Amino acid sequence: MLKLAKVLLLMSLIFPWPAFAADDDEIGCLRGDCISDYGILVEETERGLTRYRGEFRQGQYHGSGRIEYLDGSEIYKGNWMLGKKQGRGILWSRSVGWSSTNNIYDVYIGNWRNDRRNGDGTQAFMIRDWVEDRNSENWLINNSENYTGGFRNDIFTGQGTYRWADGTKYTGGWAAGKKHGRGYFDFGTGVRSERIFEFDVQVDF
Repeated sequence: MLKLAKVLLLMSLIFPWPAFAADDDEIGCLRGDCISDYGILVEETERGLTRYRGEFRQGQYHGSGRIEYLDGSEIYKGNWMLGKKQGRGILWSRSVGWSSTNNIYDVYIGNWRNDRRNGDGTQAFMIRDWVEDRNSENWLINNSENYTGGFRNDIFTGQGTYRWADGTKYTGGWAAGKKHGRGYFDFGTGVRSERIFEFDVQVDF
């Protein structure tokens, strides 16, 4: 028995794999295989503890998975490629004005590349009482202040529509996060108000 204990101690020193833990506040691989299959991993980051549930490859998030900051400030659920958000996914994070009694989140649903919003997607702002999996992207587009259209490295780029909380919409070109090129406003009257912008500055009617 003593010999077996010495062998186990020696193996733990030679192969220091993360210990499986029973409690979520412990760090390491809590369940499954966090190297090349499905597992649950808690890690410490500069922003605080995170918990990832999903698929792994070469010890990195890869495939389908969900990561959350354990303080509840941000959650991402979707696709990954070798540790970075890649493909389609949804991210929600606490919005300005969030409090324990004011449950307000900004929500993005769409495409990712290299850990950033790239491609088509919808960024919605100030969603009250956000609940995971309750509302679709189409619901956000029609019921919130939001931008839906092209993104490049997290910035509004290409063609897109911005909808304000009062229902007013602007559809047209965007560059560097600003209205750029031809577009039009829709004030809900059914009549388009044509505009031309250069980086948010109106230059023509």
